[in-house]
Amino acid sequence: MRISTKFTYEDLEAIPPDRNRYEIVDGELIVTAAPIPLHQRIVLKLGSKLLDFAEKLHLGQVYVAPLDIVFTRSTVLEPDLLFISNDRLHIVGEKHLTGPPDLVVEVLSESTARLDRDVKPKQYALYGVPEFWLIDPNGKTVEIFRLREGAYELAARLNYKNSLESALFPGLRLPVSSLWES
Repeated sequence: MRISTKFTYEDLEAIPPDRNRYEIVDGELIVTAAPIPLHQRIVLKLGSKLLDFAEKLHLGQVYVAPLDIVFTRSTVLEPDLLFISNDRLHIVGEKHLTGPPDLVVEVLSESTARLDRDVKPKQYALYGVPEFWLIDPNGKTVEIFRLREGAYELAARLNYKNSLESALFPGLRLPVSSLWES
């Protein structure tokens, strides 16, 4: 649902907590429903694996939603999962992030698919997020995009049989299938 009034981060802070997710793109408020259990299970599985790996090697910090990235007063996004390397920890504030993390991950939901595929990647690229992962729970795929000259290029399309690898996590070989295993 989109509401046509120019919103700012201060307006977001004034919204009482509920089950919805609130984000702003160029002053436009975007409201999406709470994620379904499969979505949250994938976020939790990936987040825990990346967190364990990042902590073991002292690479940086991993966070899951809800956590605001305040790119500007009128563009505030909440990825499902994000990673900030040690070199960029200065963007972690008391209430939110104040700049682009090294990685953002979006897990598609029926209610957020267009937003996650079209709107949010353009914003992440505009504000300089170096790597973006898009996970399709139903298709059991992971797409890895890397920022090149201000836009994302598809670096890898992984299916259930592949392993996830990224220079952000040197030595990590995470089977894509592990995101769906019980």
